[in-house]
Amino acid sequence: MKKNTQWTAGDILAEAKVCEEHLACLYNAAALAARSEKIRRDMLDILKDVHQLHHDIDMVMQRRGLYTFQAADPTEIARIRQQLG
Repeated sequence: MKKNTQWTAGDILAEAKVCEEHLACLYNAAALAARSEKIRRDMLDILKDVHQLHHDIDMVMQRRGLYTFQAADPTEIARIRQQLG
């Protein structure tokens, strides 16, 4: 986290992305530990929302040119599929 400097939109979005990743881990652990089916479903619903937020942050960052996705090489995908069987 930056200290004593001005935060840019990119800094804020990157920090939000890290927070969403931590939240996803916590809600996943809560869903796994839940003894009640209702609580487990609720945790999974929240986890789904967290995943959507993470995706939304990625899309905003990409639109602003702050984050780029590397296109997958079809040959490499085929090779890995073959390895995994």
